[in-house]
Amino acid sequence: MNDFSGFPAAGLKFLKQLPARDKAWFQANRKTYDEFVVGPSKAFVEILGEYLRESISSSIIAEPKANGSIAPINNDVRFSKDKSAYKDHLLFRFWEGADKKTSPTLFVRISATEIGFASGIAFTQIEHWRRVIDDDSSGKALAKSIKRLQKRRPVDVAGQDLKKVPAPYPADHPRGELLRHKMFQIR
Repeated sequence: MNDFSGFPAAGLKFLKQLPARDKAWFQANRKTYDEFVVGPSKAFVEILGEYLRESISSSIIAEPKANGSIAPINNDVRFSKDKSAYKDHLLFRFWEGADKKTSPTLFVRISATEIGFASGIAFTQIEHWRRVIDDDSSGKALAKSIKRLQKRRPVDVAGQDLKKVPAPYPADHPRGELLRHKMFQIR
């Protein structure tokens, strides 16, 4: 296994200040980014990928590169709420299957102050997931489980990308907030 000893304080500090910076600042500090963020990120992907292949499935894919298992650090400002050019976190993706976009996926999100895990739902399976949420038995059980988690610790259910409850579900659906998700991440 590759040696991974964690993300250095300098890398986490870099991430924390990155959203307030512009491209010129980023380029001037590229060496810090490469050494304290990119290097450890690649090592993290290699070691966790190897662990997941040994422990869960030999067909888990972990690519230690940007647009592989490492999400790009820059934001697409067309979709960024605050229009910052860069993210304040790292997002890693490990998947099992030929198509990264539709395969079962484990996401790991790391920032200077938190870590989050999520399993991805392939967009092709979102209608099935919505039927589970809509069903009174399974949907109520899911909502109850989320509320139970939220009582124990601060929990954020991320991934609510839709502004309205999708058709054919009524706008006042009792679990409408869950139906508005395109993916789920509990952190």
